[in-house]
Amino acid sequence: MYIADLSTSTYSLQPPKGYSVLSIGWLDELYPFPHGPTPPEFQERLREHCTRGVHAPMMGIHECQFCGNWCVGVQCGNKWVMTNSGEIWIPDGDIIYAAPVMIYHYVTDHEYRPPDVFIGAVMRCPLPYEEKYQAFMRSIGMRTYDWTHPS
Repeated sequence: MYIADLSTSTYSLQPPKGYSVLSIGWLDELYPFPHGPTPPEFQERLREHCTRGVHAPMMGIHECQFCGNWCVGVQCGNKWVMTNSGEIWIPDGDIIYAAPVMIYHYVTDHEYRPPDVFIGAVMRCPLPYEEKYQAFMRSIGMRTYDWTHPS
């Protein structure tokens, strides 16, 4: 499902009062996307959000339109964590960036380069297991799922 980067059109998150929601990383094979390297520190923080801070996890399993992979995920310790279902939400001031968890795959396997404002937001955002992040999510009535923990 394609949504242009930095668009106010979102897949599932309705803006909480006082916040704007911007979409990032809703790619589609029919639309070109920016390519380029991203900092390893950004990739690591993005990985943490895509495995330990997942929202709306019941949106179905999505095949990567660029490589055809249905088993998109990462190894976290001794557990394989699927990263092709759900969203991540990155708060930054009065903006929340909403991205599919597939964004990690797009960045690391297909060299998608998200907008610099998103990269900066990920670098500033508390990690999903930190209390500051969880407190923010509770304040807007949301919760996250940590797929690295055993079921």
